[in-house]
Amino acid sequence: MRVFLILGAPASGKGSLAQMVEKKFALTHISTGDILRDSVFKETEIGLRVKDCTANGTLVDDSTVNGIVFARLQGEARDVLFDGFPRTLNQAIALDSFLSEKGFHLGLVVNLDVPTCVLENRVVNRRICSNVECRAIYNMTRRKTVVEGVCDLCMSPLKQRPDDTAQAFKTRMDVFATVYRPVLEYYSSKPNFRQVDGSALPDEVFNAVSSLYGEYV
Repeated sequence: MRVFLILGAPASGKGSLAQMVEKKFALTHISTGDILRDSVFKETEIGLRVKDCTANGTLVDDSTVNGIVFARLQGEARDVLFDGFPRTLNQAIALDSFLSEKGFHLGLVVNLDVPTCVLENRVVNRRICSNVECRAIYNMTRRKTVVEGVCDLCMSPLKQRPDDTAQAFKTRMDVFATVYRPVLEYYSSKPNFRQVDGSALPDEVFNAVSSLYGEYV
């Protein structure tokens, strides 16, 4: 099995891009953010621990995230695509150790580079379909729905994530600057690391990343 990574700051477009790449290359897309938010929604034991972190824009502890990720990888037969993982240097090192232990391989690592002002606009204007089977993503200024507040695909109401506020964004970016930068430095020295302009149009970003993935799958 090969594991591919899409890295980037909050709202850099990791999730939307990963869904498109998953369909084209028949990978299994795993979003740690979605897993954690689903655990909060279901009020599981992990969800109760995660809830405060999500609302405040802080990171969930490494042991919790690693446990979820490695358990999820155990039963996979297809190549896997992660978005938003790893988020700390300890998670990156733990992932390498896990892959080596299991005989898996790290494939392409892509970082989406987006200016902070663009990221903030995306965050505060982002709306998510409330239907867990859909989870379509919209933007109140860049990608509006036909009917205000209603998903174009399944007609479910839209919602704003609790961490999609200006204050939570500032907190998340502060964390990003201090915690996430070492992750980028860790991967940027590897031959399979590539950086892509994430502020381009979605189709342009997808085409750029697809051409890179084509070298590995």
